[in-house]
Amino acid sequence: MMQPSNSGKTKGKSTKGRFPPNPKQWNVERNGLELRSRLHSDLADALDHEAAFRTLAHVSINPHGSIPAADVFLDHFRGAGASSWSGLAMTLEDGHELVFYNDAHPLSRIRATLMEEYFHLWLGHPRSSIRILDSNGPTRSYDASIEDEAFQSGAAALVPYWALKKLVDGGRNAGLIAQQFRVSRDLVIFRSKVTKCYRSLNRN
Repeated sequence: MMQPSNSGKTKGKSTKGRFPPNPKQWNVERNGLELRSRLHSDLADALDHEAAFRTLAHVSINPHGSIPAADVFLDHFRGAGASSWSGLAMTLEDGHELVFYNDAHPLSRIRATLMEEYFHLWLGHPRSSIRILDSNGPTRSYDASIEDEAFQSGAAALVPYWALKKLVDGGRNAGLIAQQFRVSRDLVIFRSKVTKCYRSLNRN
């Protein structure tokens, strides 16, 4: 199996290539590595997103089509509204967490969406709120730093830097890397940019 030489600790600076040469990425890379360590997941394998959610208590993931609502609303997010919403998590009165994803999206996008929601929960991020009594219509609270941390932690878990760099240095192109990790080509390109692998990436 493809494993780095220092596969034990995930905290602190890397001296053997586990962390990218971009200090701004160390926190989210650490989050991704911690999850992979808990799942005993080889860094070169596609992450099992369902197994990730099983590490959280009282959480279930569901397609939005499972919501008991009129077809006109469900179908909106499979058609005209498909690009406007990807996923959300909500807490029931008994403390159970329901995570919903847009079932019209390709699996590669669903995986990225679910891992972003996973890290919102795992990191204990405060929830967004929706205000509907507003003269301009409903508004949602938004914290860019929280959203960025969750998305980038999820991306790091799905495409770990150590394995990505090995594949890039070996000449593997973006499309094949995406297939290996079961993610989109766009996510591979994003990760290659933030981890300073982009110049060497074969973008075919």
